[in-house]
Amino acid sequence: MRNVIVALVALNALLLLAILFVNLNEGAPVPVTEAGIPTLTVLPDTPGNKYSADKAEGASSCFTIGPYYSEKAAQLVAGNIRSADLAVTIRSMNTRETLNYLVYIANIPSYEAAKKIAEDLKQQEVGEFSIIKEGPYKNTITLGFFKNLDRAKRKTEYIRYLGYDAKYNGQKVTRKVFWVDYDEPMGAETPALAWSQAIDPAAHVQVIPRNCDQRVWYGSKAFANSAYVSPH
Repeated sequence: MRNVIVALVALNALLLLAILFVNLNEGAPVPVTEAGIPTLTVLPDTPGNKYSADKAEGASSCFTIGPYYSEKAAQLVAGNIRSADLAVTIRSMNTRETLNYLVYIANIPSYEAAKKIAEDLKQQEVGEFSIIKEGPYKNTITLGFFKNLDRAKRKTEYIRYLGYDAKYNGQKVTRKVFWVDYDEPMGAETPALAWSQAIDPAAHVQVIPRNCDQRVWYGSKAFANSAYVSPH
């Protein structure tokens, strides 16, 4: 009887070990990689991650509208854009522009020679002209100012056809212009151009896409790296 009990205890012990062995094999973790294949690394959500800004703020498009020769017009357009709860800035810059083109005959040796040329031009009915009597351009004959370059060229070629060494020169001036930069959600189609035309119909402006990477973060919105226009 004693031998039977010992045999049963030994059999139960072997059965328990078999059950534990099976359970351990079933619960073993499955390898996540295989030999020779590199693992994938999840990049952290940093400013260098091109998707991080889009996740935080939503994809946006960036534009600039201008140029405006009136700061007031630029401020009013910026105000309309700001009222749509969009980030906006105003930039100012100096630009050299051609005001008009002067057609002239220079290097005339004397006032008497200039008068002789002027009499011939009068007979040819070339239009208005005048002789400069003093200063660094003394004895130069001017044949008018033209806002259109093509007209200045045609006038110059006609005077040359008459036998005189006419030239034209652009008269440049420095002017301050203003550009309005703004950001909008992707596909929002902000009617900035329509607002501009309503504020200043005479302004010849255009909307130009710009690089959103030029923005700096201000609070929860992105602003261009220039003077911030306060909404107050």
